[in-house]
Amino acid sequence: MSVEDEDSTWLLALESALHEGVDDHELVSITRGRVLPEEHRAQIWYTCLGGGNKFSNFTQFDEIFDLQEQSTVRQDCRTLVDKLGNEEEDKVSVICDVESIFTHYCKSRHLKYDPTMRWADIVLPLLAGKMPRDHIYICFEEILEKYIPRESGIGGPVYHLLRLLLLYHDPELSTFLDSRKITPDLYATSWMRSLFAAVCSLDSTMAVWDIYFQERDPFFILFLALVILVNAREQVLEMKSKPQNNIIETLSGIPSGLSVDDVSDFCSLARYYVVKTPATFRKDFSTVIFGSVYMGHGDMCNRVGDLPLSQSLCLPVSAEEIIDTCDMLQAPPEDIEQVRFFLIDCRPSDQYNAGHLPNAFHLDSSLMLQHQALFQTAVQGLFMAQRQAVASETPGCGQHLCFVGSGREQEDQYVHMVVASFLQHNTQYVSLAKGGYHAIHDLLVHNINESLADHDSKQCLVCAPDNQSHSSEPADQEDFTAVPKPQPSLMNRFSSLSSVFKMRSAEMKEKLVEYITNPNGEGLTIDRHVSALDRGRPYRNLGDVFGFGDDDGENNEENERLEVVKISQWLKKPDFISSFTCNQVKENGYMYKCHLLLMETLLFIVRESENKDGEGHVTARRTLASIVKITSKKRHPDLITFKYGTTSPEGEVTISDMDRFLIPKASEATKVIKEQIMKQMEAAKT
Repeated sequence: MSVEDEDSTWLLALESALHEGVDDHELVSITRGRVLPEEHRAQIWYTCLGGGNKFSNFTQFDEIFDLQEQSTVRQDCRTLVDKLGNEEEDKVSVICDVESIFTHYCKSRHLKYDPTMRWADIVLPLLAGKMPRDHIYICFEEILEKYIPRESGIGGPVYHLLRLLLLYHDPELSTFLDSRKITPDLYATSWMRSLFAAVCSLDSTMAVWDIYFQERDPFFILFLALVILVNAREQVLEMKSKPQNNIIETLSGIPSGLSVDDVSDFCSLARYYVVKTPATFRKDFSTVIFGSVYMGHGDMCNRVGDLPLSQSLCLPVSAEEIIDTCDMLQAPPEDIEQVRFFLIDCRPSDQYNAGHLPNAFHLDSSLMLQHQALFQTAVQGLFMAQRQAVASETPGCGQHLCFVGSGREQEDQYVHMVVASFLQHNTQYVSLAKGGYHAIHDLLVHNINESLADHDSKQCLVCAPDNQSHSSEPADQEDFTAVPKPQPSLMNRFSSLSSVFKMRSAEMKEKLVEYITNPNGEGLTIDRHVSALDRGRPYRNLGDVFGFGDDDGENNEENERLEVVKISQWLKKPDFISSFTCNQVKENGYMYKCHLLLMETLLFIVRESENKDGEGHVTARRTLASIVKITSKKRHPDLITFKYGTTSPEGEVTISDMDRFLIPKASEATKVIKEQIMKQMEAAKT
């Protein structure tokens, strides 16, 4: 069938359906995401927006225009009608209609009119569609209450979700924008508040709305925004030397170039990203982002507190979605695209060996701090195993990486550091299992032994939570002679692959073992990932995330305010005792290369300059007398915490601040520092 015949067929079917008065579902099945004919647009919009089934109290409007902001409402209505180009005799009538719509909506919802909410931009396409006044009100009301995020101002949760979606699909672009402190609310506010009507031409807006309302998906706006960002990535990345305001202005105006001819492809790309994205966020954040306007502000705050989008390291995935998409029993039909996870179980080996999902690859997160070379090798093996699983179409395995922790915060901080390292290296499709293994275990509890591999109820910490003396992270220890337990050989770490990828595991395991025993062997090409020598960018202006990287962008400005020193000159000072090269681990998990310079009475923290070798920035001066504790963890003896504060005459210690460092041969460094502290204490006594 030719394109002309196909167009003629669907148009005839559409006209017949409209004549018969079919429901919205049948209409959508006919239009199938097409841009609508102008003569039918108003009727289809009204139907898709529930107009035929929705009661409106607009007919009860008392025509009393007495809002406190009424003059602003009237002026905005005049400006809006001027854009339509109506004849002068029609303008008064249209202005009155729009003013009635805005005034009644404010009164019925007890709202204060806010011109920044872009209501005029929303009404403009409805007016251009030549709808009756009461139909315009119903459509306007439905758009505001279903499709416009209820918190669309600076810091609204919708923008945090957009950032997570961009991070999932294009981590390089997301990292660049984060490094320049360019959050989505700085460029996408007008997009979200007007469904692009404020930035696109009227014809393009109406074409986008044709398809958008057929989708019946309020989250579709986020994927349209994602397409805009991804398509502009090269243009944006080339602006590295441009001021922040220039980048924001460029991003904000990109949708203005969208033409009607582009709309079908634009929306098709958005659908592609929809099916390539885990769906957990829809259930978790639907009420938070698109909740009813009748929900109180306090309720919103509580829900956002329960689901802290602004604090999320990456896109969260529920245990339910993991089980559904990683079903080992069958592969998806070839004609159905969906997210397929490659699960990465980051718990300690003893926990993994006491039970795990049969298709989960084991990557002990503690390796990242204890044995970086071994960790790098394990990551290379991980990517090789994933490629083999995808190539062999192993059921339950795919291109999307989902990291699984234990579900206990104390251990999972190391899982977060592993996830952050993958993100820094621009690894695509990275997500984190909500609630970790504990949530998965709870979901499968009624069929646990058949659902999990190697499950041992006596050793499993979910079944036997008291049995965690050696598995859970110990408290800080002041004994620096503690030696970490010997790690199992790398071969043993991958021995569990015999239970992984049950349907097609033999060939993959053979190739993986070949790589592990001969990592430099011939015939194997392994992509390079996560080198300890790599330098990456952390994610800026966020709370409670973990990552390794250089402090470029944001902290360049901070460094300009810090004292700059030549490290070699400081080593020649008469009161210099010793120096230690290390990585400072900040509260948010970022690591920065620095030097600890020990003087007779002071400990200086000097962060290495990224621009000039041999120079550094003094980020802190600590008096030795203020150091009240030096602690380490038994399992990570090189991770040292210096705690500062005061000690009362009764011996009660009050902690006021702390620093944490990853120091090679930490026991030697702390010994020297402790000895100098003791000398100062003895000197103070005399």
